[in-house]
Amino acid sequence: MLSEPIRFPIRLHCDLPEIKLDSGIDIRPMETNDVPQLLGVNTVDLDEEGLLKSMVFSQDAPFGFVGPDLDQYTQFYSSNYVVTVPSQEEAKILNLALKLHGRSCTSLWIGTSGDTNAKGHSRHFLGPPCYFGSAPLTLTLDGAHELDAIATACRRLGGDKKFSVMADIFLYAMSVAPRNESRCIELSVVLEMLLLPKASTELSYRFALRLAKLASTKLGQQSQDWFSKGQKIYKSRSRLVHSGQDENLTETAPLIEETARVLLAMYAREPNAFADAALDALCITA
Repeated sequence: MLSEPIRFPIRLHCDLPEIKLDSGIDIRPMETNDVPQLLGVNTVDLDEEGLLKSMVFSQDAPFGFVGPDLDQYTQFYSSNYVVTVPSQEEAKILNLALKLHGRSCTSLWIGTSGDTNAKGHSRHFLGPPCYFGSAPLTLTLDGAHELDAIATACRRLGGDKKFSVMADIFLYAMSVAPRNESRCIELSVVLEMLLLPKASTELSYRFALRLAKLASTKLGQQSQDWFSKGQKIYKSRSRLVHSGQDENLTETAPLIEETARVLLAMYAREPNAFADAALDALCITA
């Protein structure tokens, strides 16, 4: 028996009237009657940047435990689009694809299936809410095609245990739960899983070299520049792991976050490129 479609509120920068992705995923602007059904409030008042200013709870609000006093709740109530997915599994895939598509605070969190006017409707939670970021995802038509391609790649790797572990770590790091130091340690673990799958010696050098060669051959970036960035990332990782702090973290954290996102998205598309032998060969020939 097929499960009922699930609707998730989401916050986007987007001018498209509707986006249809593979596997029956539909994205459309939120309408007035969606607000009480999906957000559990009668009305929301947004500021000029699209963020919640105030709201009025409906009488049977399903999220009475939720208030607009914390960042993740603000993002939820500031949703302006509705994503319809055929299953919880597809919601998880799309949520990962959204976070891999670009740096943003856009995320799925609480979805609804069934008739919200009847007693039989259900709530579906994706946790933790991945609202870490400074701005919502900007989605153009080309961006929608790219999002679809990333989701397809993630779906194809459903049986890859390494990818599943890295995805879990990455999504936790993209929530507002960890402090900045913990977030960077988590993302450094992902980068080590990607760049040092079997290496046990010269870790700092191998990490920087492999990152530089991938950036050069796959992204068209300057290898020397990325070797230096790799050294910065690994030094920051070592300081955090051994002392719990890094005086340069304010500068390095965005680099760690973006590098983890880009390389994990690359792994989703081309996992064989991250095999230890392939990385070594890349460093020899490139």
